[in-house]
Amino acid sequence: MLKKILASALVLATIAGASVATTGTAEARYGRNGAFAGGAAAGLVGGLLLGSALNNRDRYYEDDYYEPAPVYVQPRCWFERQRVPNQYDYGYHIERVRVCR
Repeated sequence: MLKKILASALVLATIAGASVATTGTAEARYGRNGAFAGGAAAGLVGGLLLGSALNNRDRYYEDDYYEPAPVYVQPRCWFERQRVPNQYDYGYHIERVRVCR
């Protein structure tokens, strides 16, 4: 809310300054272009300083901020040759089995 108020005040001051500081044609003819360039440079530098001062604040998290869930790491898996019981009789056979830990 403070940013909106401050931005509105700066726009109002800019418009008021532009309406008051209008120059006539007689002043522009006789070599006063350097004054305009100096004013433009001062306005640019002032705007940069004011903008950096307003934007360079400490960042904070709001109250509803929560830590993200930890990333799930999949277990290490590999294949081993193991003895496996046969399905139809009581014997065993060797088979490649996936083992994860």
